[in-house]
Amino acid sequence: MTQRPQLPQAGGVLAGIRAMLPVLKPSERRVAEAVLSRPGWAIEGSAQDLAAAADVSRATVVRTAQRLGYSGLPQLRVLLARDVGRAGSESRPEGAGVSRLPAGPTRTVLDFCSSVVESLQALTTLLDADDVDHAVTVLAGAQRILVGGHGVSAPVAAEAAMRLSAIGHPAEAPQDALDQEIKARLLSQADACLLISGTGATRSTVAVAQSARAAGASIVALTGFHGSPLSKIADVTLTAGFGGDSLQEELRAPLRIPQAVLVNALVQAVADSDPARALAARDRVLEVVGDAFTDQPDEIGTG
Repeated sequence: MTQRPQLPQAGGVLAGIRAMLPVLKPSERRVAEAVLSRPGWAIEGSAQDLAAAADVSRATVVRTAQRLGYSGLPQLRVLLARDVGRAGSESRPEGAGVSRLPAGPTRTVLDFCSSVVESLQALTTLLDADDVDHAVTVLAGAQRILVGGHGVSAPVAAEAAMRLSAIGHPAEAPQDALDQEIKARLLSQADACLLISGTGATRSTVAVAQSARAAGASIVALTGFHGSPLSKIADVTLTAGFGGDSLQEELRAPLRIPQAVLVNALVQAVADSDPARALAARDRVLEVVGDAFTDQPDEIGTG
């Protein structure tokens, strides 16, 4: 049974609905997508209006609201109205900024930047304080940390391992899927496994989690959705969310940016948990970095 999510913070209703899409039944998903596509209309519409729009029964509309974590449709509508009104009061004046630009490369770049800002705002509303504290405690107390991620999550995993090591918490992020699974199985109860997956359903990443679980290691998962297969194995899951409304949009949405930001934020929190250890490690890292540079211009290639 999927655990009901906590009520979202201000501004987090739509992000929370998006994060729940993969675990909803098809009929429930149609209701959720109707709300996402027309939030203003959903606030004013009745349960029967939503039912007609999603081609489901009124009971399905009520059940969907409850699956999303609300006591019923009235509570969902009230909190959605709060968020829609809040977004309107914080938006830029009509005709300002991006909206005045013609279609073209500049508009595309600025539109993408705007979507990144929105995805980061969604991230802050999806994070649960207790889950963040738990994740930081696990990572800070681990003897060693295995970081796993496949496909477009692999670069985020590599950065996480590098930054954790740089603050004195030994971490590695093998690139080969089988190597990740083997090293996960060789972890101990004193170790931790940090897994990064947009969907939380990648077969190879779930296999690494299962191996880490069999080894007795603690598991921290970073995903884009609630209720994923990975989150059911992990000790704690942090949901980053993203700007799209479906799994099909994952590759073109800026999902990895909020994940990368979250990784760096976690590393900072781990460093703050033991400042002396982090400072000593950074001093040694800077010694290595300093040795990597040369003051001799003639040693630098000109080709």
